[in-house]
Amino acid sequence: MPQNTESYAALDLGSNSFHLLIASFQDDQLKVLDRHKDMVRLAAGLDENGNLSDEAQSRALDSLAKMANRLSSVPKTRIRVVGTNTLRAANNAADFMSKAEALLGVPINIISGTEEARLVYLGVAKDFAPGERSRLVADIGGGSTEIVAGNHVPRQLESLPMGCVNFSMRYFPNGEISEKGFKKAVNAGRRLISPFVEQYRGQWQDAVGSSGTIRAIGRIMDEQNLSDAGHITRAGMEAVKEQLLSADNVTKLDIKGLTDDRGDVFPGGFSVLYALFQELDIQAMHVSTFAVREGIVYDLAGRLHHRNDTRDQTISKLIQQFTIDSKQGDRVAALCEKWFPVIQTHCTTPASEAIELLRWGAQLHELGLAIAHGGYHKHGAYILTYADMPGFSRQEQARLSFLVLNHRRKPKPPSTLVYGVTPDWLLATLLRLACIFYRRRQTIPLRNDITLHCEMPDTLSLTLPASWMEDNPLVVADLEEEVELLKKGTDIKLNLQVSN
Repeated sequence: MPQNTESYAALDLGSNSFHLLIASFQDDQLKVLDRHKDMVRLAAGLDENGNLSDEAQSRALDSLAKMANRLSSVPKTRIRVVGTNTLRAANNAADFMSKAEALLGVPINIISGTEEARLVYLGVAKDFAPGERSRLVADIGGGSTEIVAGNHVPRQLESLPMGCVNFSMRYFPNGEISEKGFKKAVNAGRRLISPFVEQYRGQWQDAVGSSGTIRAIGRIMDEQNLSDAGHITRAGMEAVKEQLLSADNVTKLDIKGLTDDRGDVFPGGFSVLYALFQELDIQAMHVSTFAVREGIVYDLAGRLHHRNDTRDQTISKLIQQFTIDSKQGDRVAALCEKWFPVIQTHCTTPASEAIELLRWGAQLHELGLAIAHGGYHKHGAYILTYADMPGFSRQEQARLSFLVLNHRRKPKPPSTLVYGVTPDWLLATLLRLACIFYRRRQTIPLRNDITLHCEMPDTLSLTLPASWMEDNPLVVADLEEEVELLKKGTDIKLNLQVSN
């Protein structure tokens, strides 16, 4: 199938449903080319041990096989696949993801709850722009609910473990509906929300909702004339609540506007929104047609066109927050970028990602100094593994953490806890060498007759002028030690050669 090089694709592997969006841009506005949704109920497939059942995996893979066919028209560099709450939580997520990636032909990015919230806000902001008025955005998924407050940019982001699937299973087992179960669900939701009420108070003027649950409730209110078009109101919520509690099982729900595919998770989803209205004192909520997938497309387009890449903003904030010596970081980054073409074809990391990781690793390699000088590379790596980093997936954070951990001392393999992260020792070695050459923080650029060559994927040759070696005995000693460290901890062989 011929590829549309102007198109972008976002695939959201949600806990309740999988959503595919293929779109292009016309006058900077999103133009939808194709949409597809499958109600996969992934969260319902988690057993008591936190593993995805074979049945749930089969449903998901059947869905992805169809979506892979639709994705064949989009260049792989313009496809982003995102996994959310259930894939964050499942113990055997790696087994499923390896099968899914084989079908899709592109990697799956696991994102944190706050990153999911940021992408939801980005998508909704493009659909609903109230000028200078601040907004609260709520997105109810299958396993989590994201709430974000902000204006042009998100200011307050939270992801709470309550969704239409997990709340339906927990408080309405086997589809049974009761007032007691509803009260338990709402109270559970309010308890999860309550610690953040003060943080959100006064931070918003308009409330906007996205996702299937909220759109379903909005549609019910429209068809029953319970509120103005495109709004959910408190009075409307009370009316729908009475209709919900009039049935004793989801199979007996008779609510005008509620579709059959939404019925079995409607009690849980409605309870979550009811709790949000109660605890955050929401009087009315606009309904947005955009959600996380639109946010993914806008974010991806920004990355590819090198404008508004949130990851660069995150790096800058970390540099400021931890008072990192930015000039030293830039010196190390410049040498890494100068030598990167030498190793580019031999790296296991794709070139476009590798050069960015290398630059960010150089800029953040001294991050851990804000905690302690001893073992600061370990402290920096820990922060990068566990911090909320807007724009970054868990895999990207793990790869960046690996570089910072290994910019000095004995090489250590990356954590095996994050799926899809393998060590790229050539990248790490380049960063290690750049840090050695600029250990004295000198402002003078490295001499051009100091050169690096890569004959084979595991062999680097560093050529040093004899006169320079005589003037820099401590750096030479560090390089000689580096030869031994790499030999013991990696498969990389570093040769030091002398030129006249």
